Amino acid sequence: MRHYLNATQAHSEERSMIESILQALQQAGYKATLPRRVVVETLAAASGHVTAPELVEAVQKQASGVGRASVYRVLNLLTRLNIVQASSLGGPTTTYVLTPDGHHHHVICTACNRTVEFESCPLDEDTQQLVKTFGFEVEGHLIELYGLCAECRAM
Repeated sequence: MRHYLNATQAHSEERSMIESILQALQQAGYKATLPRRVVVETLAAASGHVTAPELVEAVQKQASGVGRASVYRVLNLLTRLNIVQASSLGGPTTTYVLTPDGHHHHVICTACNRTVEFESCPLDEDTQQLVKTFGFEVEGHLIELYGLCAECRAM
């Protein structure tokens, strides 16, 4: 289980992100209900990826009245709106991470499962043009690159 901050302890950057996500929900026609607010706050305070059961546990510690089904419904909504990305990170368990800017990137070792997140977006203008050629409007993306880390290659 990852460490979670209480929502009231969230840093101003997290608070700003939380408010922008709640505004995005409202702009999409959804109310900022207690379950939605608590799920967003919990995801923002999480240190990286969380599984759905971890999220349920953390949300219920903050708001015991928010049920398991509500957490799953909110997670589904946030995923549909590309506010959250689901990933397997090379393993059998699905994890979730906030992606308020619409993208998230990883390099994953296929031997030891070491996962490194990176900020720079490798989608260049050629790739973006290719997407437009096929008539798509990109709403978000998740890039997972698989290979061997330096330690595993040295073995």
